[in-house]
Amino acid sequence: MSRIALPSGEWVELRDPATLRRGDKKRALKMVPIGEDVDLSMATQVEMADGVLAVMITAWSYALPLPVTAESLELLSMEDGNFLEENETIKEAHKVLFPEQPARTEQQVADPLSPTEPSAE
Repeated sequence: MSRIALPSGEWVELRDPATLRRGDKKRALKMVPIGEDVDLSMATQVEMADGVLAVMITAWSYALPLPVTAESLELLSMEDGNFLEENETIKEAHKVLFPEQPARTEQQVADPLSPTEPSAE
């Protein structure tokens, strides 16, 4: 765990991204309200970031309860929130939880015998 000082003078403790598990990914995704009757919005990116923060923050100096929730993250100042989103440990955790999809290869794109569209998009 590492303690990070925030611009406001508060601090948070972050867990090591190497300790993340499948259940953490589920918990992070639950913070994004997506369903059949819900459209993706500009807020989706912030909600995804909140999900990563929620699984990464293990302690903090704020007078707010743990575990971290979407509601408690909404109370952080913009400066602290932006600082956390740009933290390298948080960025690494995001990559662990949501790895980038591989790029399409020329072989996948150029296979004329394939009955389906390329799946790696």
